[in-house]
Amino acid sequence: MPELPEVEAARRGIAEQLLHDEIVEVDLRLPKLLVASDGLGLEQLVGLSFSEIRRHGKYLTLLAGDLALVIHLKLSGQLVGRGPTIPGFDAGHPVPAYGAELPHKSTHLIIYFASGSRLYVTDIRHFARVRLMPVDDLDGYFNNLRLGPDVASSAFERQWFHGAIARRPQSRLKPLLLDQTFVSGLGNIYVDEVLYRARLHPERLARTLTPTEIDQLFDAVGEIMAIAIPIGGANILNGKAIPERGDFPFVHGREGIPCLRCGTPIVKERVDARGTYRCPICQPVPDAN
Repeated sequence: MPELPEVEAARRGIAEQLLHDEIVEVDLRLPKLLVASDGLGLEQLVGLSFSEIRRHGKYLTLLAGDLALVIHLKLSGQLVGRGPTIPGFDAGHPVPAYGAELPHKSTHLIIYFASGSRLYVTDIRHFARVRLMPVDDLDGYFNNLRLGPDVASSAFERQWFHGAIARRPQSRLKPLLLDQTFVSGLGNIYVDEVLYRARLHPERLARTLTPTEIDQLFDAVGEIMAIAIPIGGANILNGKAIPERGDFPFVHGREGIPCLRCGTPIVKERVDARGTYRCPICQPVPDAN
């Protein structure tokens, strides 16, 4: 699933390469991809240009005139920019392979720009959604989502985190960090990476953490984001890690591979039906909670 680092790569790609380029055509190939407010259609973007792009957690918001596109890539969405005058970018799920010829059979939306550039939305599983709404409706839409603070923003703050952990005493750590109303942006890959970094078992109860362990967990979030965001996310294909930048990802997708710290083979387990990777020594099973 594209998580915060992958979605941030898309934000940066669009912001650096496609802003202020007039939209000349929109080709929607999968009608269910689009969820539009009454009276709105993608054809109303023609003649406009994207003036700003925002990200909160896994959500992208593109502003064009008085319209807003809110994009959520879900499990397997991909955003790709191509054009004769831009370097291009690939962000999101790595299928089709980055650099593949587009449009792909699962390309569901193409936005054409005056410069000859194109923005492709591709999703092999058809879960991604693009919402078109008036800019004035954005606040209400995001308020209804009740998203927690974005973990790469200044709102994700140490004192707040200590208090938020204390308010969820019975929560297990992995489901808690996956809960977008708690913190926004982490998914299955980066929760595994954060918990490995912090040396915490994914099923530890929040109430069992010491203040020092809460600090370790908070710091681990920032440290993992600092690694993942600049490279556009972890390189994982078909459930297997393809390490880069100092063996990152360190644990996710590395079942059976020796732990980088202690040499014990990484194990894969299920936590709430989610494939979960951990080191049995560095992240020991907690005592009875």
